[in-house]
Amino acid sequence: MDIRDRVKIASLLTEYGALLTDKQREMLSMYVEMDLSLPEVAEEYGVTRQAVLDAVRHGVDALQRYEDAVGKVALKRSVTAALDEVAAEDESLRERLQAVYAILEG
Repeated sequence: MDIRDRVKIASLLTEYGALLTDKQREMLSMYVEMDLSLPEVAEEYGVTRQAVLDAVRHGVDALQRYEDAVGKVALKRSVTAALDEVAAEDESLRERLQAVYAILEG
């Protein structure tokens, strides 16, 4: 898994993580956000590496299904890009747009 995949999954986890099981969310967080290896996560939970891999795969699949259905991460990304473009054109708006960025970050 490269860094782009990790960033994408971390964004999905932030938005939809509460919809996963506790174990899926925790294992996925340890693997993606804390950058622990599968064997390290497995040791932490007292399960096999395969069990962690299954939880991670199922968790990622579920997160992607939620994003496909709701589209919140993609919407945030496009709104932020549009705001960045406006801010780049008008320096005086940059500070005023910070409040909007804060709202988008939740």
